Amino acid sequence: MARSKELPPYESKRAHGVSISRPGGPRKLTEEDRDRVYDTIQSRPDIKYEDLLAEVDYKVKAISIWRLTHEMGLRKWRKMDRPYLTPIHAAKRLNWALTYRHFTPEDWRRVFWSDETIVERGQGAQKEWTFIPPKDQLRNRNSGVQMTLSKGKQLKQMFWACFSGAPRKTGLIPLYGDPNAIRKGITKEVIYNLYRGILPTLLANEDAIFQHDNAPTHTAYIVQELLREMNINVMDWPPYSPDLNLIENLWALLKADILKLRPWLREIPNNNETWAELVDAAQYAWENLTVHHFVNLAETMPHRVEEVIKYEGWHTSY
Repeated sequence: MARSKELPPYESKRAHGVSISRPGGPRKLTEEDRDRVYDTIQSRPDIKYEDLLAEVDYKVKAISIWRLTHEMGLRKWRKMDRPYLTPIHAAKRLNWALTYRHFTPEDWRRVFWSDETIVERGQGAQKEWTFIPPKDQLRNRNSGVQMTLSKGKQLKQMFWACFSGAPRKTGLIPLYGDPNAIRKGITKEVIYNLYRGILPTLLANEDAIFQHDNAPTHTAYIVQELLREMNINVMDWPPYSPDLNLIENLWALLKADILKLRPWLREIPNNNETWAELVDAAQYAWENLTVHHFVNLAETMPHRVEEVIKYEGWHTSY
């Protein structure tokens, strides 16, 4: 006999007309109040604890509402950070996933994933944990807390890299701004020269597929024309899809490894020597990434594609 669908603890109790036992005196909230809180959360999951007080006419304090939700088996979760998507974006992502749904793991190993990233001094630190209680951490000064550097005021460098699950990879290549550009930034000419110098050798295999996103420097006419002239098979790419670009996972590993390898980069001053060490640390960390990283990431692509289809083009868990 098929098992009936299990309900959340509070929903199960309510369905059977059973109250959850508790010690102490009589409740300030009636069963009707408790049901109202539960139903409000189901219909408005973003509601604040303070706003739930109004649903029960302020009979209790916010801490009582917090305890009640935990008693019901409900807790608040931090929302996942994801790019802003519109229905048009989702439709394009879904169409992309349906197009490549037939790709096997072997097919995905033919894809060369590329992107740029900015490495900033002190960036990429993972959250640290300690057995020292919060009230005691301040007494330990620097050793008791996790210190972060000011954002936007540190040395930084943009890099480009490319890899496949074959596995193959380029080095971590520093990108320097165009001196002829008004803002001296990375322009289509910089990307043009980069691609012209690297891609013919990297993608010599006729089965290779090149991936890059829809950044203006990638979609510029001179870059697109160069790719056509070199007869490079470029993968169509949906908008706002870092969850589908495998190199994003490597960037996170790279930035965390830089601080593990050179923790003193947090403390030394901003100068040319520090910049040179930052570049060296980034390139060393990139070279230290193992073959398993590239192979294992490529093997996740069928699952990523299926998630895009499952969620009809909207956000995935990646």
